[in-house]
Amino acid sequence: MNKNTKIIFFDIDGTIYKSGKGVPDDTCDAIGKLKENGHIPVICTGRSRKRVYSEHLAPGFNYIVSGAGTNIEINGESKYLYEMESADAKEMFNELMENDFLPVGEGYADIFLGNNKSILMGKYRECLENYYQEEIADDLIIYTNQEMHISKVSALYSATSNEEAIIERYKDKYTFVNHNGHILEMIPKPFSKATGIEKLIECLGIDRENTYAFGDSFNDIDMLKYVKYGCAMGNANEELKAKVPFVTKDYDKGGILEALKKFNLI
Repeated sequence: MNKNTKIIFFDIDGTIYKSGKGVPDDTCDAIGKLKENGHIPVICTGRSRKRVYSEHLAPGFNYIVSGAGTNIEINGESKYLYEMESADAKEMFNELMENDFLPVGEGYADIFLGNNKSILMGKYRECLENYYQEEIADDLIIYTNQEMHISKVSALYSATSNEEAIIERYKDKYTFVNHNGHILEMIPKPFSKATGIEKLIECLGIDRENTYAFGDSFNDIDMLKYVKYGCAMGNANEELKAKVPFVTKDYDKGGILEALKKFNLI
């Protein structure tokens, strides 16, 4: 790898993409220019690989860190994959359903959905409809106590979810990210976007001094602090923006393009 090669990590949702709006044209153009300049753009997302869709990859991403660091893919080939023990995954699904969550098991190739969708009403049902798009709608596997190959679990809240019970039960083995009271993301320790970045740059022989990252939510904080140049989007939470050294414009107001120019990457 050329010593001048930089590697730039991009979160998906709220950073380069929003459902219903897609990836802004100027962001696509900027990522193309990164590649022309010999740099490496990387998707770095909490989404499992199954939920990284073609529209997310359209700007030309050939490197993917998915499932909050549990999977690394280069040019369509998986270089690293962590999966939960199936017995542990089934136990978690059952406990989540007993505590009025709708569990979603996210894997490299499969998505498992709890069999208790009826608990979701109003905004929670809207969340489910928005969370899974048409590209995988027909591939969802309804949980029936079968063996599962998953890397992490996202639990959708209902009006009666017992969050305290779940956190107390799994706090030693999982990191929790609460997405606006709609989704409780459960990531096996010690995985994170930062650990995925660490594995990838080690594999590629790229120095940490040549790393950049863009994100907009609190599940991006480890990533933004691990890289040399961590940048929050303008549409990020104010508390997050106060914790990172760089802030750019909103995702749909030229934020990526502007920041890559300021970093002299394009």
